[in-house]
Amino acid sequence: MITVLQRLDRMARNLWPFVLSLLLVVASVLPLQVPDFGRVAPNFAIMATFYWAIYRPDLFPAPAAFVLGLWLDLLTGAPVGINALVLLLVHWAITSQRRFFQGKSFGVVWWAFALTISGAMALFWVLSAAYHLTLIDPSPVVFQLLLTIAVFPFLTWLLARTQHVVMRQG
Repeated sequence: MITVLQRLDRMARNLWPFVLSLLLVVASVLPLQVPDFGRVAPNFAIMATFYWAIYRPDLFPAPAAFVLGLWLDLLTGAPVGINALVLLLVHWAITSQRRFFQGKSFGVVWWAFALTISGAMALFWVLSAAYHLTLIDPSPVVFQLLLTIAVFPFLTWLLARTQHVVMRQG
């Protein structure tokens, strides 16, 4: 018979990918003493969505990506819904190609991430410019893109380790 504590433990383990992703978004918007860092901080939301969509889509479904995007919009002051839409599209694109990633090397996954985030950041830039009805300087978006691609292996390692420790049956 499953006890209440076992059910709570299972629920906490199942919520872990979403909760960790929310915490990563909070970490990405912390006020650091680096000028303009907020504009170019690595996009942890896209990295987490990409990772969980490949390795644990059962625990990080599309509604989780949507809520994560809304959370990012609210914390960054972006127009509400833009990041939610972008993360939903990333989630859909990756889960639809999930079989491709099975058994592939990290180099292939990183390459696919670079392509995916390039499209996602371009879409974010276009949607933001359309919302504000003005051409926005793309240089912060490009720098954020490059920084996010560079940080992806480290965050993937962290997510894989936490997945191994937290998600194992205890």
